[in-house]
Amino acid sequence: MVLTRSAAAAAKSAPTEAEREEPKPQPEPETKPQTYRYVTEDGVKHILAYRYSGSDASLLYNYVISPLAQWLVDHVLSPRLAPNAITIGALSLVILSHVIMLWFSPNMVEEAPRWVYAYAGLSLLFYQILDVADGKQARKTGNSSPLGLLFDHGCDALNVVISACTFASTIMLGPTYWSLLIFLAPAMVFFMATWEEYYTGTLALPIINGPNEGLLIMYSIYIVTAIVGPNVWTQPNILFPQLSNNHVFVLVTISSAVGQCFFSAVVAIRSMERKTKDGAAALVGITPFVALIFLSGLWVLWSPSDVFTDHPRLLIWTVGLVFAKMVMHMMLSHMCEEPYWLLRKTFMVQLVVSFLLVAGIVPWGHESSVVQLFFVISLLAYVHMIYFLATELATILGIRIFRVKQG
Repeated sequence: MVLTRSAAAAAKSAPTEAEREEPKPQPEPETKPQTYRYVTEDGVKHILAYRYSGSDASLLYNYVISPLAQWLVDHVLSPRLAPNAITIGALSLVILSHVIMLWFSPNMVEEAPRWVYAYAGLSLLFYQILDVADGKQARKTGNSSPLGLLFDHGCDALNVVISACTFASTIMLGPTYWSLLIFLAPAMVFFMATWEEYYTGTLALPIINGPNEGLLIMYSIYIVTAIVGPNVWTQPNILFPQLSNNHVFVLVTISSAVGQCFFSAVVAIRSMERKTKDGAAALVGITPFVALIFLSGLWVLWSPSDVFTDHPRLLIWTVGLVFAKMVMHMMLSHMCEEPYWLLRKTFMVQLVVSFLLVAGIVPWGHESSVVQLFFVISLLAYVHMIYFLATELATILGIRIFRVKQG
C-alpha cells in the first residue's frame, strides 16, 4: 500500500480512537456576582468583616439584668434555641400585652382590669431580660452575626412603638397629642443613639439610659398602676396643680429625651470633626427623622378632621413603622460602611401626604382612609425590608435565621 503525502497528512491529522472518546474540556461559564435588594456588592465585604462594638455602664444592667440573662442562658434556655427565636419571643410578649390593652382601652383612656397593667409590667421586664439573653445565647453557641444584631435593633425599634401605645393607655393620655409625645420621646433617643453609633462605630450607653433605667421606670409604673388604679394619673399634680400627673410625666420624659439627644449629637459631631473636620455634616443624617417628627406633629395638630381622635393607635403605628425602617436603614449603612441615603420612598409618601393634609387638601377621599392607606403602605414596606434583608444576610453569612449553626 502506497501512502501519498496528502493521505499521510490526513492520517496524521485524523484523531485517534482515544482522542475521539475523550471530550475536550469546556470553558467554565462566567458567573456574575449575586445581586441583592438591600446589600450592595461592596457592602457584602463589610458585612462579612463586621464586628460589633459596644458598652453599657448602667449599674442596673451590670448587676441585675445581665446576671439574670446569663443565668437563663446557662440553666434554662436550650443550646438548640436560636438567638433570633429568643428575640422574636421577647417581642411577642409585649405585642400580646399591647393587644390586651387595645381590647380593654381602645381609645387610650378607658380603665382596664388591674391584671392587664400587671401583665404589661411583667412582659416588659421579661422583654428586657430576654433582649440581653439573645446576645449571650449567640456568643455561647457561636452564632453571633450582623443578622442577629439587626434582628435585635429591629425588635427594639418596634418595642418603642408598641410599648408607647400601651403606656399611653396605662397613664390615660387618651387620643391627644400627649400620646404622640410619649412615643416620640423614646423614638428620638433610640434614633439618635443609632445615629451616634453610625458615626462613632460603637454604641456606648451611659450609666443611666433608656434600655435599662427607662424600662425600669416603665414597668414600675405598670405595677404601681395595677395596685392603685390608673385614675391616679388624671389627678392634679402636687407641684403643678394646673397639670395632671400624666402630663407632668410626659413633660419630664420629653425633657430627659432632649438632653440625651443633645449628648448623642455632641458625641457624633466630635467624631465627625476628627474624621473630616466638618462636624456639622453629621447633622444631615438626622434630617429625615426631624422631618418625621415635625410632619407627624403638624398632622395631629392641624388635621382637617382631627383624625388622631378617631385613630390614635393607627397613626402612631404608621409613624412608628417609618421610624423603625429608618433605624434599620441606618444600622445597615453602618454595617456596610456606606452613606446613609436620606430620601426613602416611604418617607417621601408621608412628606407629600402630610403637606396636603395640613393644607386642607385631603387626597383619596376621607382623611381616615388616608391614614389607613398610609399604614398599609408603611407596613408592606417594612415587611418587605425585613423579609428580604434577613434572607440576604442569611445567604451572605451562610447561616439559618432561626436555627443554631453547628460546629
